[in-house]
Amino acid sequence: MKFLARAFFCYSFLPLIWLIYRIRRIGRENVPRQGGVLLLSNHVSYIDSFVIYLSCPRPVRFVVLESYTQVKGIAWFLRLFGAIPIRPENAREAIVRTVEALEAGDVVCLFPEGGLTRLGVTTEFKKGFELIVRKADCPVVPVYMDGLFESIFSFERGRYFKKRPQSLVCPLRIAFGPPIPPGEATTDSVRLGVWEQASIAFAQRREFRRPLEVAAVRALKRRRGRVLFAEYGRDDPRLWTRAQTLALAVSIARRWMAHSSEEGERIGILLPPGPMASVIHLGLVLAGRTPVNLPFTVDPREIEAAAKSIAPLGIRTVVTSRAFMPKLVDFWQGDEGGFVDLKALIPSPGSLLTLFERARAVLEPAWLTCWRLDLSRRDPDREVVGLVSSPGDEAVFLSARELHRDIRRVQAANFVRRDDVVFTEDSPSLPEGLVFGCWGAILGRGSAVSRSLSQRDDAELLDRALREQEATLVTGSAAFFQSLDHASAAASVKYGLVFGPVDPQELRDSEERLGFPLCRAWSGHGRVLALSRPDPDIEGAPSQKGNDPESVGHLLPGFVGKVEKKRLRLRLSPEGAWLPGPKGEIAPEGLVHLHEGAGKRRPPNGAMSQS
Repeated sequence: MKFLARAFFCYSFLPLIWLIYRIRRIGRENVPRQGGVLLLSNHVSYIDSFVIYLSCPRPVRFVVLESYTQVKGIAWFLRLFGAIPIRPENAREAIVRTVEALEAGDVVCLFPEGGLTRLGVTTEFKKGFELIVRKADCPVVPVYMDGLFESIFSFERGRYFKKRPQSLVCPLRIAFGPPIPPGEATTDSVRLGVWEQASIAFAQRREFRRPLEVAAVRALKRRRGRVLFAEYGRDDPRLWTRAQTLALAVSIARRWMAHSSEEGERIGILLPPGPMASVIHLGLVLAGRTPVNLPFTVDPREIEAAAKSIAPLGIRTVVTSRAFMPKLVDFWQGDEGGFVDLKALIPSPGSLLTLFERARAVLEPAWLTCWRLDLSRRDPDREVVGLVSSPGDEAVFLSARELHRDIRRVQAANFVRRDDVVFTEDSPSLPEGLVFGCWGAILGRGSAVSRSLSQRDDAELLDRALREQEATLVTGSAAFFQSLDHASAAASVKYGLVFGPVDPQELRDSEERLGFPLCRAWSGHGRVLALSRPDPDIEGAPSQKGNDPESVGHLLPGFVGKVEKKRLRLRLSPEGAWLPGPKGEIAPEGLVHLHEGAGKRRPPNGAMSQS
């Protein structure tokens, strides 16, 4: 009877699950066809067992906490498919039952985290499976499920079930990794195996097959009247809605494509952080050029260092302010290239082109805008952006697909939501400035808020911006947060993200002074690599560590990290090579710790990433 019931379940529910979740199964051939096999997977939602059972080429039994068998929604499923209930207070019985099932030749799935992640990333792997593997002498297959954190069955938005779905469909990817021999199956090797499958599964998201420019236009066409960028100055704040931003960016792109005589694909941007720099950046991307974000500074030595780094990059044109040109002309101009004043690049508000694009931004469907600019034929692997983090640093260039992945990584876990309103004054030449001050807002549903360059020291203006725009996150360097001298009156701020080196005690002092938590973050290699957040504790559940002043946070989904000779090594994509990192370690709970002095210190004008 159980066989018939299982068959009825599969044939009844499989079409519905495929319709909603569009499961893509990767590496199914890695599951041995016979003999006992232990699957070790990340644990994201209350339907993980359903997904794994329907994705695995062999029937699966699950090791679950006995309390789960009391949950009405899934208890029947667990009993029907031979789940192995365990009690934490009787670990020996749990081990014996699991070993017996493996010795009988079954495929058994165990979630080594011991509970659902509330962070959206893998947490601490308990060591109990090591004894099971040694006693059963069976291989371990690492498994990763990507996309389930966006379902209503996860802790996304801080609660389970009681929330509206983000969309009608929730595409999932589930990756099965190569078997790990029983003698090599440790918490470190299994975590590395799961992270490697996470990198593969994340990279297979369907949205990454679409050109970044198309994704940007479609995102800006939604919620067209919402504020995308807000800049506070001496007078009333300047607000750019999503439609206005798209109209201005398309106007810049069309003028550049029609009238530009500058040579080369790479165009330098030397402007202070803010909405205008972001709009020009987007306009150049839509025009098919590669904006190279240069560090904005007023220090003569840094200006010289920045100027010397321009020519070797193949940059023939730099977009900057007319007021800034005399400072740079002594170091770079003439035969090497020239400047474009940002005011000459932006069409006047009353021009016919501007008026047409404003109307089209509101009325025109996204596909027509993409067709006019020929965006659908863009190569997702073309070079799309360059970053020079500080004067004299080597540039990092990202393809459109890499940048798209980086934005979605930040929004894929429980650190930053797509609709967050972020206050940031980090330069777009830094990964965190590019993500939070530009592309995160464009591809998301939130906005980016800042102060004008001349008002960066006005603390009251900062409070006003946070309060009026209902900012939820604040990002910056330790120096930025230390410069704030009083508590914020904005109750909407959840926490601040601190990039770069910071003294843990100074971090705690700043928290007490500002009145909201501060959590560390890490960027390098042109990307935001790790984030942290306040511990997402809920009553009746074990604590999960989301923040530690000694740590730079958890690696974001899709990144792989390991430690060799006391140094971190990182792989940023499945096809990428292992890149060197600073001295550090990865704690059992997955938090990354950098050893003192491992990172570079930021210059005063902006945050320099540890790398």
